[in-house]
Amino acid sequence: MIRLCKQFLFISVLFFCFLPTFFAQSDYTYLDIDLPNVQAQNILLYNLKENKIIYEQNSEEQISIASLTKIMTALVAIETFDNLEEIVTVPSGAFYNITGYAEAGFHVGDRVTIKDLIYGTLLPSGAEAAQALAILASKNLSSFVEKMNEKANSLGMLATSYENPVGRDNEKNYSTLDDLATLLLYALENPTFYEIYTTRHYITLNQLEFDSTLVFPSQKYNLNIDFILGSKSGYTSKAGLCLSSIAEYHGTKYLLITAGSNYENGFPNHIVDSLAIYNYFFENFSYQPILKKDDIIYTLEIKDGFSKIYEIKSDEDISLYLKNDSELEYIYNGLDSLTYKVKTGDKLGEIAVKNKGTTLYTYDVFLHEEISYKYTKFIVLSAFLVLLFLVIYLICKKKKNKRKKKIKKWLTNTVGGGG
Repeated sequence: MIRLCKQFLFISVLFFCFLPTFFAQSDYTYLDIDLPNVQAQNILLYNLKENKIIYEQNSEEQISIASLTKIMTALVAIETFDNLEEIVTVPSGAFYNITGYAEAGFHVGDRVTIKDLIYGTLLPSGAEAAQALAILASKNLSSFVEKMNEKANSLGMLATSYENPVGRDNEKNYSTLDDLATLLLYALENPTFYEIYTTRHYITLNQLEFDSTLVFPSQKYNLNIDFILGSKSGYTSKAGLCLSSIAEYHGTKYLLITAGSNYENGFPNHIVDSLAIYNYFFENFSYQPILKKDDIIYTLEIKDGFSKIYEIKSDEDISLYLKNDSELEYIYNGLDSLTYKVKTGDKLGEIAVKNKGTTLYTYDVFLHEEISYKYTKFIVLSAFLVLLFLVIYLICKKKKNKRKKKIKKWLTNTVGGGG
């Protein structure tokens, strides 16, 4: 799979520094994922805490995305209008070719705010609300669609094309779950988009009441959606039932997108599929400590040192998102022992945290302490004594030479004077 993180505007490279002993590098994958049976043909689950995909199925496939198209519609509108509280009139063009599509309930001539139309686009997935935004922002639908495609290109959504702001099935209106995740990760950084995306109920200026498309089916079929923070759904005969959502469980936030669930007389298979995926990970995965502060990870022999061993320790508590039945082992590869030749700051080797033979986590080990060696003092003392001896020898030699010169001078004067 083309890694989603290569497309993100916000690339986060996670480094855990275990000072003073080692520098950590995360490069792990998830093992033994056995999802329950779901109907969704395309799945992407993202751990927002780690900025990492934790499960995907056909996330690169170009598919019809139905009303998930309206995520881009809403985002472009939010970024286009300077004042979302501006009161506008719903144009007649908003109702072009919307037969058979969900409507928010607006009428031609209604006086509402731009924000009302954005809520109407995302919560009840109103086709007329989406087209009203497009016309008010760009005078016509085609010009607005151009903006949608420009935004997609700027975000690196290279497998995406928009043909309309509603999400009608069209050979030129498609995307991938990878690209949709890129879009959502960007859009959720916008406070206004996040506020609307995570709203369950809203009342417009003209007193229309909107509910998220999750509310009615969850109540009708007694589905627990309490942990789902926000969502946007979609459906067409070609795309099937689709759902994007963000959820939080035990302090960890997730983003999940599913597409291609079957439509069966109004039964919300897309919600049931998403709940099954979420619950599988909630029940089988968690953040688990791989290192605890002051844990001894490995020991090295110190040859001829005053201390016999050097202990490689963790300086802090470190946890990874792992399957609950993970069996961790720690493999060290590097120097077998320390000698006076190894200096402070030198790399000693590498430790890998493994689960069932697969590396989950690796970090480089460095020497961060000054090691005292027994023979080091002997060498220093010996060098000092040699130097001292040399100095004494040179002084003595110099005095001897002076004495010789004095004697020679005396003899010369004496012999010369007696002649």
